[in-house]
Amino acid sequence: MDSLTLLRENLADLTSYSLLAVGLLLLGFLGLELVTPGNLRNKIWREGNRSAVILAVAQSLGLIFALAGGIAADPGLPLWRGIVNTAVYGVVTIALMMFSFVLIDLLTPGRLGAVLLDHDDARPEDDGDDVAESTGRHHPAVWLNAVIFVAIGLFVSAALSL
Repeated sequence: MDSLTLLRENLADLTSYSLLAVGLLLLGFLGLELVTPGNLRNKIWREGNRSAVILAVAQSLGLIFALAGGIAADPGLPLWRGIVNTAVYGVVTIALMMFSFVLIDLLTPGRLGAVLLDHDDARPEDDGDDVAESTGRHHPAVWLNAVIFVAIGLFVSAALSL
């Protein structure tokens, strides 16, 4: 195979898997939006809610691990087959993450999303400082969910490498 053909095939693989990854990351964010109360985009970009950012970053990181494992698990397959397999691995990973969030919600007191995203113990009271108010301390339980999201991604990736 000449170098131009190899370059063309590599660019096709790179572009296809990158577009798939972006689509699955968006789907994952929408899934997280469904299981958390309120508007997650507003909590992150307008309110600067640290817990919301931690959850979204951990979910994205875990999904990235799973997608990388999915891509690496299918060497030598035709591109379309690798894309389909990786898409399935990604959707399953997102479903596992959302299931874990809902399960933890059922096993903990209160509505988990509200507890994590509306935590305000360290927020100043009526001082007019919107930035300080929106960046108050996050609830410690957010780290449990963050670690679980990353762990799920790593477990999926490890399972695909068997």
